[in-house]
Amino acid sequence: MKRRVLAALAALALGAGMLAAGGAGPASAASSPPVAKYVALGDSIAAGQGGGAPLDACARTGGGYAAQLDQAPKFNLLRNAACTGAKIADVQSQLSQLNRGTTVVTLTVGANDLGLDQIYAACAAAAAGGPTMPCAVAINTALGAAPGLPAPLGSLIGDIAQRAPNASIVVTGYPHLLTPLPFGQGVDDLAALVQAVNDATDALNAAIQTAVATAGAQGADVAYADVVAAFAAHGVQLLPGVPSDPWFGTDPVNDPAGFLHPNLAGYTAYTQVILAALGR
Repeated sequence: MKRRVLAALAALALGAGMLAAGGAGPASAASSPPVAKYVALGDSIAAGQGGGAPLDACARTGGGYAAQLDQAPKFNLLRNAACTGAKIADVQSQLSQLNRGTTVVTLTVGANDLGLDQIYAACAAAAAGGPTMPCAVAINTALGAAPGLPAPLGSLIGDIAQRAPNASIVVTGYPHLLTPLPFGQGVDDLAALVQAVNDATDALNAAIQTAVATAGAQGADVAYADVVAAFAAHGVQLLPGVPSDPWFGTDPVNDPAGFLHPNLAGYTAYTQVILAALGR
């Protein structure tokens, strides 16, 4: 009996040695990523506004990218702290949801600091035949404010890294709202308006990228997720009668909460870009 027990122990020890050396057993088990303990921070995009019926006063929905990531393999959404209307300074109050156990953080913020909603409203009125001056003023105001964003946003990313030192942070950009129009085909004024609106988004995204680069250089584990390419050909089409597939809400009457916010397809695109930024 004693010999059989010793033989069994020896076999177990040999098997353990082979597993440690990689000689037996599935290698994928060791390389499989752990479950992400995930917290979402930011504004209405981070909350998922437009991804379905609003669930609360912050316009969180079940179709936003945070909710979709929660359904991805190895993801556990601990808290979506994002809220519609949030600016960079407002996100500071959301950081209480973070701790050393948090392993993934997403952040979308900056549009409200630049007044992107005001640009959309003023320029939508101009596209409908209204005055163009408010649109131009809103765009110029945003472009003038963009260089001031990297410092506070970089500081916010640093604060996130301090609160959640074991987390990978993904900071997303914003998509182009409008589908570009061709110049030289009788719609030059409208094409210029579309380009100006999208240029304002590009200025915001450039400021976000600068903040991410600065925070990364200071030691934060942070990556930028660019969603512009993912939304290509899925912007709002301003030329009537032209076939289009916008990934934004376009009905202010029947869907006021989702108007000009990503819809479910848009948030699915966000989700895929974020997963790619995390290497998952």
